[in-house]
Amino acid sequence: MKIDQVKGLLPRQVLDIAEAIGIPATQRLVDELGGTTWPVAQGKRRLGIIRHEALVNVIGVEAAEIMAKRWANVQLYIPRCDAALRSLRDHDINTQFEQGVREGISANTLVAELARSNKLSDRRIWEILKTPTDRAPDLFH
Repeated sequence: MKIDQVKGLLPRQVLDIAEAIGIPATQRLVDELGGTTWPVAQGKRRLGIIRHEALVNVIGVEAAEIMAKRWANVQLYIPRCDAALRSLRDHDINTQFEQGVREGISANTLVAELARSNKLSDRRIWEILKTPTDRAPDLFH
Protein backbone atom coordinates (compact mmCIF):
# COMPACT_ATOMS: atom_id res chain seq x y z
CA MET A 1 0.00 0.00 0.00
CA LYS A 2 1.22 3.51 -0.79
CA ILE A 3 -0.11 5.47 2.18
CA ASP A 4 1.33 8.78 1.07
CA GLN A 5 -0.88 8.68 -2.06
CA VAL A 6 -4.15 8.35 -0.12
CA LYS A 7 -3.59 10.39 3.04
CA GLY A 8 -6.96 12.12 2.64
CA LEU A 9 -8.76 8.77 2.85
CA LEU A 10 -7.04 7.49 5.96
CA PRO A 11 -8.45 7.49 9.48
CA ARG A 12 -6.80 9.86 11.95
CA GLN A 13 -5.48 6.87 13.92
CA VAL A 14 -3.38 5.68 10.96
CA LEU A 15 -2.08 9.18 10.30
CA ASP A 16 -1.01 9.45 13.96
CA ILE A 17 0.79 6.11 13.72
CA ALA A 18 2.48 7.12 10.45
CA GLU A 19 3.65 10.37 12.03
CA ALA A 20 5.18 8.43 14.92
CA ILE A 21 6.81 5.46 13.16
CA GLY A 22 6.99 6.53 9.51
CA ILE A 23 5.08 5.54 6.41
CA PRO A 24 6.92 2.29 5.53
CA ALA A 25 6.42 0.81 9.00
CA THR A 26 2.79 1.95 9.04
CA GLN A 27 2.22 0.26 5.68
CA ARG A 28 3.56 -3.01 7.07
CA LEU A 29 1.46 -2.60 10.23
CA VAL A 30 -1.77 -2.05 8.26
CA ASP A 31 -0.95 -4.86 5.82
CA GLU A 32 -0.28 -7.36 8.61
CA LEU A 33 -2.57 -6.27 11.45
CA GLY A 34 -5.23 -4.08 9.83
CA GLY A 35 -8.70 -4.70 11.24
CA THR A 36 -7.46 -5.87 14.62
CA THR A 37 -7.06 -4.41 18.06
CA TRP A 38 -3.46 -4.77 19.12
CA PRO A 39 -2.43 -4.49 22.76
CA VAL A 40 0.73 -2.39 22.58
CA ALA A 41 3.05 -3.76 25.25
CA GLN A 42 6.27 -2.42 26.69
CA GLY A 43 7.79 -5.88 26.82
CA LYS A 44 8.39 -6.05 30.56
CA ARG A 45 6.34 -9.12 31.50
CA ARG A 46 6.15 -12.50 29.79
CA LEU A 47 3.02 -11.78 27.70
CA GLY A 48 4.24 -8.25 27.00
CA ILE A 49 7.55 -9.60 25.73
CA ILE A 50 5.73 -11.97 23.37
CA ARG A 51 3.47 -9.18 22.05
CA HIS A 52 6.37 -6.77 21.68
CA GLU A 53 8.43 -9.35 19.75
CA ALA A 54 5.47 -10.02 17.46
CA LEU A 55 5.24 -6.29 16.75
CA VAL A 56 9.01 -6.15 16.14
CA ASN A 57 8.61 -8.92 13.54
CA VAL A 58 6.04 -6.80 11.69
CA ILE A 59 7.46 -3.27 11.88
CA GLY A 60 11.03 -3.54 13.15
CA VAL A 61 12.75 -2.78 16.45
CA GLU A 62 12.86 1.02 16.24
CA ALA A 63 9.20 1.42 15.25
CA ALA A 64 8.07 -1.09 17.88
CA GLU A 65 10.00 0.82 20.55
CA ILE A 66 8.37 4.09 19.50
CA MET A 67 4.93 2.48 19.65
CA ALA A 68 5.68 0.95 23.06
CA LYS A 69 6.60 4.37 24.45
CA ARG A 70 3.71 6.27 22.88
CA TRP A 71 0.89 3.71 23.23
CA ALA A 72 2.11 1.59 26.17
CA ASN A 73 -0.64 -0.62 27.59
CA VAL A 74 -3.21 0.72 25.10
CA GLN A 75 -5.58 -1.49 23.15
CA LEU A 76 -4.79 0.15 19.79
CA TYR A 77 -7.23 -0.48 16.94
CA ILE A 78 -5.43 -0.68 13.61
CA PRO A 79 -7.86 0.17 10.80
CA ARG A 80 -7.91 -1.88 7.61
CA CYS A 81 -7.99 1.22 5.43
CA ASP A 82 -10.34 -0.39 2.91
CA ALA A 83 -11.33 2.86 1.22
CA ALA A 84 -7.71 3.85 0.68
CA LEU A 85 -6.82 0.38 -0.61
CA ARG A 86 -9.78 0.38 -3.00
CA SER A 87 -8.80 3.82 -4.24
CA LEU A 88 -5.24 2.65 -4.94
CA ARG A 89 -6.52 -0.51 -6.65
CA ASP A 90 -8.95 1.45 -8.82
CA HIS A 91 -6.25 3.95 -9.75
CA ASP A 92 -3.91 1.10 -10.73
CA ILE A 93 -6.67 -0.53 -12.80
CA ASN A 94 -7.28 2.73 -14.67
CA THR A 95 -3.56 3.24 -15.23
CA GLN A 96 -3.04 -0.31 -16.53
CA PHE A 97 -6.06 -0.01 -18.81
CA GLU A 98 -4.91 3.32 -20.28
CA GLN A 99 -1.41 1.96 -20.84
CA GLY A 100 -2.76 -1.17 -22.54
CA VAL A 101 -4.99 0.87 -24.85
CA ARG A 102 -2.00 3.05 -25.81
CA GLU A 103 -0.13 -0.17 -26.66
CA GLY A 104 -2.95 -1.25 -28.96
CA ILE A 105 -4.53 -3.98 -26.82
CA SER A 106 -8.31 -4.22 -27.17
CA ALA A 107 -10.47 -2.95 -24.33
CA ASN A 108 -12.22 -6.33 -23.92
CA THR A 109 -8.90 -8.16 -23.63
CA LEU A 110 -7.62 -5.66 -21.08
CA VAL A 111 -10.79 -5.88 -19.00
CA ALA A 112 -10.60 -9.67 -18.98
CA GLU A 113 -6.95 -9.58 -17.88
CA LEU A 114 -7.62 -6.94 -15.21
CA ALA A 115 -10.57 -8.94 -13.87
CA ARG A 116 -8.43 -12.06 -13.53
CA SER A 117 -5.43 -10.32 -12.00
CA ASN A 118 -7.53 -8.36 -9.48
CA LYS A 119 -9.95 -11.22 -8.75
CA LEU A 120 -12.91 -9.07 -9.77
CA SER A 121 -15.69 -9.56 -12.29
CA ASP A 122 -15.41 -7.96 -15.70
CA ARG A 123 -18.54 -5.95 -14.84
CA ARG A 124 -16.82 -4.51 -11.78
CA ILE A 125 -13.76 -3.58 -13.89
CA TRP A 126 -16.03 -1.74 -16.36
CA GLU A 127 -17.67 0.11 -13.43
CA ILE A 128 -14.26 1.13 -12.10
CA LEU A 129 -13.18 2.35 -15.54
CA LYS A 130 -16.39 4.42 -15.89
CA THR A 131 -15.99 6.07 -12.48
CA PRO A 132 -14.15 9.40 -12.52
CA THR A 133 -10.77 8.97 -10.81
CA ASP A 134 -10.69 12.44 -9.28
CA ARG A 135 -13.69 11.64 -7.05
CA ALA A 136 -12.71 10.61 -3.51
CA PRO A 137 -14.50 7.47 -2.32
CA ASP A 138 -16.58 7.50 0.85
CA LEU A 139 -14.53 6.24 3.80
CA PHE A 140 -17.55 4.60 5.42
CA HIS A 141 -18.65 2.57 2.42
